[in-house]
Amino acid sequence: MLEFVNPNWFWALLILIPYLLFEIFVKNRRKVRLLHSRVDVLKQVSGNNWIYTAFPIFLRSMVILLLVITLARPRLAHKQQQITGKGIDIIMAIDVSGSMKAVDFQPNNRLEAAKQVAVDFINKRHNDRIGLIVFSENALTQCPLTMDYNILMTIMENIHIDEEANGTAIGMGLATAVARIRESEAKSKVIILITDGRNNTGEIDPITAADLAATYGIKVYPIGVGSKGLVDYPVQTAFGIQYQKVKIDIDMDTLNKIAETTGTERARLATNTAELSAILKHIDEMEKTEIIINDYYVYHELFWRYLLFAFALLILEFIFRIVIRKEIP
Repeated sequence: MLEFVNPNWFWALLILIPYLLFEIFVKNRRKVRLLHSRVDVLKQVSGNNWIYTAFPIFLRSMVILLLVITLARPRLAHKQQQITGKGIDIIMAIDVSGSMKAVDFQPNNRLEAAKQVAVDFINKRHNDRIGLIVFSENALTQCPLTMDYNILMTIMENIHIDEEANGTAIGMGLATAVARIRESEAKSKVIILITDGRNNTGEIDPITAADLAATYGIKVYPIGVGSKGLVDYPVQTAFGIQYQKVKIDIDMDTLNKIAETTGTERARLATNTAELSAILKHIDEMEKTEIIINDYYVYHELFWRYLLFAFALLILEFIFRIVIRKEIP
């Protein structure tokens, strides 16, 4: 943004008016008596060389204009922001075991619905570091804590069901998330745990992992995803993908104990995409931090450019008068 520190100097441009009137109607209109046998020739020659009179006036006017702009002190102001206050560190731990293929979040399966809602959640966060853990029978860090949400969402979109998994290690997934966030210095440390099953493998059980999270002051929001009763589950057959009705139990008791241990009241169950979105919206509202944004400006001074330009035009005028018009100083 261009601004002027001393804009009142522009009133000085009014001196251009009397200057131009003097140069045009007084100085250049002075009559000179000259005895010459061919006065008509002299008039013809002088009439064709009006530029010799007008050009110096134009240069002097530009010099005055540039000097006034210089005195007005033009500068560019670049708005900057200084953000104070720490954000929240969040780890999203998502179940990618085979049961997440159940198609009860029409038109998506459980994993795709969880990914879609997680991306919406990330888009609403600002100044927070977010990481991603996936787990089935093992737990893997897909993305450490980061504020590069574009990379995070790209990784999120590329996670898939672990087709070779033989179980669900909720405890290992939670423990891995704790390991990733426990040394954080953020004001609040949060793990969002999304699963549709029960812990049936892994070296660490979910309650032990929850105790570990509580020790480091980490809050865990457990979310169970899946409909009650029989659900459609894709099965590969000789005739292609066929859907069979299966029952997948969600261990809500264990999830509730995790929530109670880490101070987040209770676990929540989502049986469709709307409910899952509402749960993450609730978490988004619960986990807010105060960020103070101070605006300030960085200035880039421009007056010296106009001053140099005025000086250059002044030299040009001097050369024009001495070399072209043959005037003697």
